[in-house]
Amino acid sequence: MTSEQPGAPKILTAPYYERLNDLERRHWWCRSVRRAALALVEPAMCAGAVVLDAGCGAGGLLEAVAARWPNIRAIGVDVSGDALSYARARGLRGLAFGSATELPVAAESVDVLFSNDVLQHLPEREDERAVIEARRVLKADGILSIRASFGVDRSGGASRSPATRGLHRQYRLEEIEDLARRNGFRVERHLVLHALPRLLAGLTSSKHGSAQDSGGGLSTTVPAAPVNALMGLYARVEDFVAMRVPFALPSGDTQILMARKAS
Repeated sequence: MTSEQPGAPKILTAPYYERLNDLERRHWWCRSVRRAALALVEPAMCAGAVVLDAGCGAGGLLEAVAARWPNIRAIGVDVSGDALSYARARGLRGLAFGSATELPVAAESVDVLFSNDVLQHLPEREDERAVIEARRVLKADGILSIRASFGVDRSGGASRSPATRGLHRQYRLEEIEDLARRNGFRVERHLVLHALPRLLAGLTSSKHGSAQDSGGGLSTTVPAAPVNALMGLYARVEDFVAMRVPFALPSGDTQILMARKAS
C-alpha cells in the first residue's frame, strides 16, 4: 500500500518520511520527547518484553528501543505503506500495515505500547477507539505511553476556519487522563514538556500567524547547529526537572502520559 491508496493520509509521502527520519535523529525536540518516554517505561523493559509502536512512521522510536534494550521484541504498525517501506529499507523488521484503531496484533500479547502524536490526528472519537484497541492488545498490567499535543483545543471541530482547519487537536491534562481512565487504564505518570519553546512559539504565532504548512506537510526543520545544541541542553535540564517533580508542569508544547492496564 502506498500513501496514495485509500486509508493512508496523502501528506505522508516517501519524502515526508525522509524528512521525519532526519528530524528524529537530529532535532533537539525529537530527542527530548524520546528520551523522556523511554525513561518512563524503563522498568517494564525486561528481557523478552514485546514493544509495539502504533503509528511507527519512519521507525525512529523502534530503532532507539532496539538499541537500548537489545533483548526485547519491537513491533511497528503504520497506516502508510511509504512509512513501512522506508523503515524496512533502513533495516527495521517486525513491521506491519494497520491502523491504531484496528491493530493487526493478537489480544494480550504486548507489554508496552507507544502512541506518539497519533491520537490528535485521528477523526473525532477515533482517539477513544485507539485507546480501547491498545487495551485489547496489552497484557495484564501492560503499559500505554501516549504522547500528544498539550493545550486547549480552540479549533471548533467542524466549524473551524480555513486558517485552522489543518491543525490537529490539543488535549488538556484532564482530557487525556480521562480518555485513558474511562477505557480501562490507571494513570501512573504525566509529564508536560517544553515550557520555553511553547512561550516562544506563542509570541511568534501572535505576530506572524501560524507556522503550519498550509498544505498539511512537515514544515519543521532542524535549527542551526548552535541553536539546536543550546535547546538540547535546555531540554535536558527541563526533562530532568519534569521527571522528578510529583506534578505535571503547567506549560509546554507536548505531554507524555504513562498508564497501566487496569485489571
